[in-house]
Amino acid sequence: MTPLLTTPDQTDRAQQLIELWMSVDPEAQDIALARLIAATLHAGPGSTLERFAGTGTLDAEAALAELNDVRVPLEREGWVDLLGRFILSGARDRS
Repeated sequence: MTPLLTTPDQTDRAQQLIELWMSVDPEAQDIALARLIAATLHAGPGSTLERFAGTGTLDAEAALAELNDVRVPLEREGWVDLLGRFILSGARDRS
């Protein structure tokens, strides 16, 4: 018999995170999500998206150029689209 591997129930933790996220104002949610996506997609240390993820400073033109070169699995294409929409929506330079 093979032992069944289980992970701890994260329901309570998920609920806490959702409630916390909902309590943050929408603009802060957008910025936080954009930075999180940038952190997962950037081309490496020193890249425009890496700098945005780490500092919040956004060079929109350079970020869009980097984003155009990103290759992700099909299930993550929505992330690229969402970050691109955030940048195009007039995200101002946060330097």
